Amino acid sequence: MQKLIVSIFIFICFIFPSSSFASHIELSECVEIAHCVKEEWDVSSIEEPFKDIKEIIENSQRFVIVDLDRDYIHAEVTSKWMKYVDDLEISFAPENSKLSVRSESRVGESDLGVNQKRVDILKAKLF
Repeated sequence: MQKLIVSIFIFICFIFPSSSFASHIELSECVEIAHCVKEEWDVSSIEEPFKDIKEIIENSQRFVIVDLDRDYIHAEVTSKWMKYVDDLEISFAPENSKLSVRSESRVGESDLGVNQKRVDILKAKLF
């Protein structure tokens, strides 16, 4: 009977995970380097890095958060002139104080440095 209760508990935990379970999402590697940037930042010196980066994104023009989890943000960024939509993903691993940041254009052969600039601006605002 005890094994059955434990099994049911484990099953329920996977179906309805509580906020105590980590939701860290591993970001994909960049396939086309010409229009994608992926970096990992050590944020051990920042008290609440995920909260801070979320606030930066929320206060940035043309950024819209489309997915938000305990330690993952997916935002869409619309270009000012051509209205292209790029994807910005941030995943926080609190166990090792690392932020993974990935910015990628959805269309085109090259981004003319837009994604690297976006990542650099986020980093400058965070640190």
